[in-house]
Amino acid sequence: MDNPIPALIFGGFLIALGGFLLFNQKKLNDSLSKQDLPEQELKFLRRRSRRRMQVAGLILLIGIMIPTGDSLIPWGHALVTFAIYWLIVLGLAFWIILLALADIVATRTHTSVELTRLQIQQQSLEQAANQLRKAQAAARRDSPS
Repeated sequence: MDNPIPALIFGGFLIALGGFLLFNQKKLNDSLSKQDLPEQELKFLRRRSRRRMQVAGLILLIGIMIPTGDSLIPWGHALVTFAIYWLIVLGLAFWIILLALADIVATRTHTSVELTRLQIQQQSLEQAANQLRKAQAAARRDSPS
């Protein structure tokens, strides 16, 4: 029970994962500002980036909390502190899950709206192409050869 190695390994893994995710999201966020996108698309991507940066930061925070709490708090003598501390860690993990679910729902909704918009645009273009074909066919029939 007094072995800090598992907590250090798991915490180190979470710190590395959170740092990696935060770095990549920051890089994507920087490239996002350089792109010329419609306002609605830009708003969606910024909100998604904010959620993902929050997830990465919380993973990093949990990665720091696990080995720190395991090594600094005397769990055998402070059961209330033990319970409160781990409830906070579990609460942060639950918040990460909620953010991930929100990201999934938002991405699905956005994708569905965009696909519908593209299908409407495709139908409109197909109708225009059919009208053009009919007009060209009528012009060929009417023109003397």
